Amino acid sequence: MIKTISCIFTITLLFITFSCTSYIKTIHTEPVPESENITKKLILQNETLDVNFYADYIFDKVDKNFIFFTNKDISHILRNLKIKPSSQVLFTYTRSSIFNNMLGFYYEGKSLAEIKDNFSVKTPEKEMQNGLVYAYEYNGYSIMECYRQQEKGVIRFISINNSAKQPVDKFRLENSKLFFELNPRLWILN
Repeated sequence: MIKTISCIFTITLLFITFSCTSYIKTIHTEPVPESENITKKLILQNETLDVNFYADYIFDKVDKNFIFFTNKDISHILRNLKIKPSSQVLFTYTRSSIFNNMLGFYYEGKSLAEIKDNFSVKTPEKEMQNGLVYAYEYNGYSIMECYRQQEKGVIRFISINNSAKQPVDKFRLENSKLFFELNPRLWILN
């Protein structure tokens, strides 16, 4: 009897430990000095990537009043790709009128071809030599995902829109400007 209770307790503890991943957390990013905007150095296992953000993005604290998704939502969104990420490399959000929430994940040793073959949305909205962009709806949210090929893997940016507070066209404009105007050096356009 005691052995059975001990076994049940152990299984329950393991389930709780591995099913309660929190994606809503500060991720240490190094600021890049002397940059025009907020530039963060994302740590991607054995390499780094400098990414520019507008001044209203918050990196060092979590204010749940401006976070409108749940960990369960992110778990579901991550499952759109059949490959598990190696690490989470970014969490940021805004308090201003755009209400953008963004996460970043790194897939060590993976390629864009593997991403494209294993993603649930079969046709990317935009395809570049070193990147893919997907846009879709999930649970009332507009989602934009940008993938960039790195030397040793792929980084995945997931931007989530609160449709109740901002029209989708403004969300798409914000993310298009953020990724392609503020960070043009990240992409090799076809």
